[in-house]
Amino acid sequence: MIRDFTKKTIGKWFVLGVLMLNMSVLQAQDVDFSQFFTNPTYFNPAYVGLSVGMKVRFNYLKQWTGLSGNYHAFNFSADVADRNIPGAGGLGIIATSDQQGFGTLKTSTIGVIPAVRIPINDYSVFQMGALVSLVSRQIDYSNLVFADQLDPRLGNIGASSFPNPGAAPIVFPDFSLGGIYQFQFNNVTGTIGFAAHHITQPDQSFLENIAPLPRKYVAHMDFIFDFQKHRGFYARARGFKLNPGILYQTQAGMRLLAVGSNAYVQNVYAGLWYQSEVFNSNSISNLVWMAGLNMPFNNENRMKVIYSFIMNLSGNISLPGPSHQISLILELDNFSLINPYRMNRQSKYRGTVECSPF
Repeated sequence: MIRDFTKKTIGKWFVLGVLMLNMSVLQAQDVDFSQFFTNPTYFNPAYVGLSVGMKVRFNYLKQWTGLSGNYHAFNFSADVADRNIPGAGGLGIIATSDQQGFGTLKTSTIGVIPAVRIPINDYSVFQMGALVSLVSRQIDYSNLVFADQLDPRLGNIGASSFPNPGAAPIVFPDFSLGGIYQFQFNNVTGTIGFAAHHITQPDQSFLENIAPLPRKYVAHMDFIFDFQKHRGFYARARGFKLNPGILYQTQAGMRLLAVGSNAYVQNVYAGLWYQSEVFNSNSISNLVWMAGLNMPFNNENRMKVIYSFIMNLSGNISLPGPSHQISLILELDNFSLINPYRMNRQSKYRGTVECSPF
């Protein structure tokens, strides 16, 4: 039994080492956060400055809790809208960090996002955003086991002859671009968007091989039905909103489809989403449950706390345990970069769609 356990353990580490180092064959995929509306600028940079004020978002994802590899990811973003600058949608920053396999592989990204706003009429607007970022990837080679270290009877017997390239991370620039069309009709606000990430497909190889980071394409659409829109702030805050939506993304043969709806009642959020992921002949189906609280400080400032539970339903890949995501969001509606006290009264762009996020 001890021998079987040793063989299984060595086998896992050997496979991990092969996957980590053959980056020219392995196609990496970006982290997928479960809730789109808690982290919109991560999926589409055109969301920066889409509604007035400042938005600050913190997201933490703990994935596959039954796996001892401790896979988790962090994301921070902040964006400000300023209609006093003609044509400006807003300016944002974003940072993402994730680690895999006991910290063996770490990836960190930090970037800036300018956005341009093109009002069409009082009921619709088009906005474009561009993400310019710097990516750092690092491998801890001390956690890897190579073939020449293994013995059929004794297991791991010593050091490897593999030439360690060193602990220095690889760093490269990355670029993404997105667009959004938003319209408003009576109590319905609709948003349709598309984004292309890793446009230049930068080389992410740790060795001398070339391993381009595959492009990722994201398409999404959602609607907000505000059933208390014309009944004052407190009626809206305590009223009822429904937010159905759909998101589709593809990257390196991996396709993700998410369909579902969130609801807002009496300062409480609840949602249910179905996710289907397909990679070549492999498939995974997940059910995402969401619950949260909206905590208004006053008419213009609020904090939201959202929790998501991701449960594996089916597929020919058995995922080890559920996943969890926690989101903290701060919204300051009157915050502006230039002359914030005059923004609401004098900006000529104020008449265009300025709905608050769901």
